[in-house]
Amino acid sequence: MKDRMSAQRSSTPHTSRRSRRPALQAMLFALAVAMSFGASAIPRGLDASAPIAAKTTARVPAGNFIDQVQAESQAAEDFGRRHLPLQFSGRLDQAVAELVAYAEQGGAARRFAIGNMLWSMAPEASLRLHRSADALQPEQPEILFELALHYTRKDDCGAALPLWTRLRASPIGIADTAAYVAAYCYLALGDLRGAAAIVRGSNVDSRHVGAEKMSYEVFGGPSELSRFDQDYRQASRGDRAALERLLARSFDWHGDWWNAAPQASAQDAAIALARTQWSPQQRERQEWDCLWPKLRDREQGLGYDDLQRCRVIVGNHPYPASSALGRVALGRAAARATQPPDFAALLARHGDTLRERARSESGDLEALRVLAYLQQNAADAAGLAKSDELGWKRYRDERFALSRIRHAEPAPDTVPDPTYRAMLAQAAQDFPHAPLYPMLEAVYRAGDGDLPAADVARILQAETRTLDLSIRSGGLRSHSQLKALYRHLDAMLEKEGAKPGG
Repeated sequence: MKDRMSAQRSSTPHTSRRSRRPALQAMLFALAVAMSFGASAIPRGLDASAPIAAKTTARVPAGNFIDQVQAESQAAEDFGRRHLPLQFSGRLDQAVAELVAYAEQGGAARRFAIGNMLWSMAPEASLRLHRSADALQPEQPEILFELALHYTRKDDCGAALPLWTRLRASPIGIADTAAYVAAYCYLALGDLRGAAAIVRGSNVDSRHVGAEKMSYEVFGGPSELSRFDQDYRQASRGDRAALERLLARSFDWHGDWWNAAPQASAQDAAIALARTQWSPQQRERQEWDCLWPKLRDREQGLGYDDLQRCRVIVGNHPYPASSALGRVALGRAAARATQPPDFAALLARHGDTLRERARSESGDLEALRVLAYLQQNAADAAGLAKSDELGWKRYRDERFALSRIRHAEPAPDTVPDPTYRAMLAQAAQDFPHAPLYPMLEAVYRAGDGDLPAADVARILQAETRTLDLSIRSGGLRSHSQLKALYRHLDAMLEKEGAKPGG
């Protein structure tokens, strides 16, 4: 249930079956065979409970740069604790502005430290602080490293590559944990041998956890806190869809690609705001209030009897007025149950309601996710295909596109027809950073032959951004496929270089 109703460890709302096509299966098998954050002393990013900045000025010891950064970060703790309420009340911009103002009162070390703290929740402010730190203290390797990460994250490899090159020649070099991220820019600018050399010369195997986390930090997208803040501000102005996203996110808070769980402060803030938007007589309010004690306190557990008591979903009761509540409550109850629910019965009972909401003018992604989940588990292939098309084409949600592609995959030993190839090409165009589509296109094009180096490079760029092929080959999100693809790239570069005229 959790895999269907949550994005945790999965980029699709449906169970992904493995490819049955021999060429692709063999390729993935071959790839499958195959906690530091680099030089920065202060971890980048700030989770919801971490301090933000310091109001008082601390005397910085006259030591090396990292000692100064550590001292500045220590001085930030008291200020951060006093300003935590800003994070869950639609005032994140205010917290960021205060951080920036404080940072600009100090020198390079303070700007560097606060820039790191803002890395995930305010990327542009973080970049400005790191640039100003570089202006105050040029050629400081730790600052160059952060700037290289910034420009790589922005896909400005023209600006990033000279920094990666300077770092390779600096005393700190390119950290093993940053090898894949640095190599990404070499690939992007067509230097395949340079990319392969960086990975080959690193000890990334022994630091792969840090390397995987580095890929998330650079390419993981906006932080949950910044998304929550945006939805909070929109919801406070009466945006119903934003309120639904806000409530749903508080129960499925992603710290990274590997970890998602309810976030207590976000839950409390979301329900408090919802209660200002809904009157006590509204069905949304009554249903949330009825289930809230069990939903908020996971130790109590929530089962089908609670759904019956609150008169939602089970039996002859309607689907909740809040689609976010429906997904959260059904997911929690099914995960706790000893037997899976009767998916066909749930689909028959609530399918029309969910379809109507998903296709409404205002839209409802939460309803569509539950509809697709029920269709998947009730073996409604035709209905699922329609839901996947809607999720892909209207909602631009990659999870639905992936499900559509995988369920339409040709049978073994069957040449893909033009319709499927067109679908694959459209998915690759719509989601250029997904590695599966260029992988499929390359495998079908190569037939039984090896993938050319140029195709491998394209797949590598996408995989560096997502680590997604490791999931598709039956594992958890990890560097396993990256490492194997780089081995394949090395082999193909050697083979292609050995050809006449190569």
